[in-house]
Amino acid sequence: MNLFIGPINAPFKSYGMENSMSGSISVDYVSHQFSETAEAVLVDINLNVKAGELVSLIGRSGCGKSTLLHIMSGLVDPSEGCVRIDGKTVIKPSARWNMMFQKASLFPWMSIRENVALGLKFAGTGKKEISSKVDELLDLISLTEKADVKPRSLSGGQQQRVALARSLATSPTVLLLDEPFSALDTFTRSALQQDVATICRQKGITMVLVTHDIDEAVLMSDRVLVMDQNPGRIIDEIAVDLSWPRKHMNQDFQRVREELLLAFKGTEKTEPPRTLDGGRHGVESSAA
Repeated sequence: MNLFIGPINAPFKSYGMENSMSGSISVDYVSHQFSETAEAVLVDINLNVKAGELVSLIGRSGCGKSTLLHIMSGLVDPSEGCVRIDGKTVIKPSARWNMMFQKASLFPWMSIRENVALGLKFAGTGKKEISSKVDELLDLISLTEKADVKPRSLSGGQQQRVALARSLATSPTVLLLDEPFSALDTFTRSALQQDVATICRQKGITMVLVTHDIDEAVLMSDRVLVMDQNPGRIIDEIAVDLSWPRKHMNQDFQRVREELLLAFKGTEKTEPPRTLDGGRHGVESSAA
């Protein structure tokens, strides 16, 4: 089976990422606020993601979906509760679960090859293995001819493809995506959406995607979780039981899209935000 990345066709190859279907995620009673006096960003988040499942988090700006993703990655410690990946509590970032952000965040003084190899070097991988794996990843993303140039020579879409290769280099079981396609043009965004979802499906990588884009959520996911705000919490879950690959104009695609739109419209808040002790800003807590 062939996989094509971006606007340049490149056959998908196995590059040592054989996944044994690990990558299950458990989020247990996670709440978070950035200070004791701040309003709660997240309250009592509970969710389970099966190994190899593709899940999207969708919600309005400020609902805490990116914060939740950062907690899953170990970049942020929750105020309450915990996250487990494959049964182990997440306390810091790991090469087994990687993130892609809105910006590629490549190191400008490094070549494309060096950027892709960075995680492998930190993991203590041997030079010969690094060279071989990086060559295969650059071939995968159709940027072999750009291996020795600096990131400033690449378009935004090409930089995100490098960020994808860097994320895949350490053979992660979980890929956490924080709106990585939002700044790209329509053509490049569509190509990367299809490609990332296909890689995850083929290799059994668990994916959690944060997005504002309902079409993107339907296109890439097995399941979509709808979040509300003030405080951030999951209020609905929509199964995306569509065959792969998916087409926007397909009748079933539009059916799921309309179901998500209806759930999304229910996230308009009328009550004020609260803190983790139950108090509401502008409203006296019953415990006070």
